[in-house]
Amino acid sequence: MKLFWVYLLTDCDHAGIWDVDIERAAFQIGVKLDEQTILNTFNRKIVPFKDGKWFLPKFIEYQYGELNEKVNAHKSVIKLLTKYGLNVENQQLPNSCPTVKSTHLTVLDMDMDKDKDKDNKKKGKKEQLQEIKANLPNYSKEYPHLNIKWYYDSFVDYLDSNDKRYKNYASAFKNCCRQEWYKDRPNSTKAGKSKSSTIIIACPSGHGQREVSKGVSAVCPECHEHLKPLEEIQINRAIA
Repeated sequence: MKLFWVYLLTDCDHAGIWDVDIERAAFQIGVKLDEQTILNTFNRKIVPFKDGKWFLPKFIEYQYGELNEKVNAHKSVIKLLTKYGLNVENQQLPNSCPTVKSTHLTVLDMDMDKDKDKDNKKKGKKEQLQEIKANLPNYSKEYPHLNIKWYYDSFVDYLDSNDKRYKNYASAFKNCCRQEWYKDRPNSTKAGKSKSSTIIIACPSGHGQREVSKGVSAVCPECHEHLKPLEEIQINRAIA
C-alpha cells in the first residue's frame, strides 16, 4: 500500500485527480492490488468522486498550499476542480489584508450528516469539544482498542499547539480515531510494539533476496552487486 501511494502521487494529474486503472498500476509496480483494499486502507485520503476517477485532497495542500486564481500555475487546477464539482470556495488567506482573497479547496466529509454540520457551524470550538468529551463513553465503544481519553487529550493538545480550527470538531476527532493518530498512547492495543530490527535486502538485478538485521550489508553471489533494501528497489522502479 505504501508503494501504491507513492505511485499514485506520481501518476495523478496536476490537480490530484487519478484516472483509475488498477490493472495498469499493479503491472507497473509489480504487485497484486485490489481496489476495495486500497480504498479501505487510505480511507478519505482517496475520494472516489466519479466513475473511474479518484481525487487526492492532500495533493493540493502539499503541492500548492492555498490555491489562488490570480496565479497562472493555479488557474488550470481550479478549472479542473470546478469542472468536476469538487467544491471550490473563496476564503480569507491567513495573515492577509482584508481585500486579499484566495480560492481554497474544501472536500466534504463523506461521513458527516449535513444537518449536524449546519448545527455545528453555530457552535463554537469550546462547546463542540465539551460535547465530544461528554460523549467519550460512546467513542470508547466504537473504538474499543483505543485509549479514548488519551486520544481526546492529545487531540485537544494538537488543536492548541497548532491553533487548528475545524467547522466540525466531532468529525475531525472521529477521523483521528479511525486513522489512529496516536498509536503509542498508553493502554491502546497498538502501544509499545517495537519496530522490526530486520529488513529485506535484494539484488537490484533480481537474482534473489533475503532477510537480514538492519545495518548489515551484502553482495549478490551471482552478479556481485550490493544488495539494497527491497522497498527502495520497488519505489525506484515505480518512479522510474
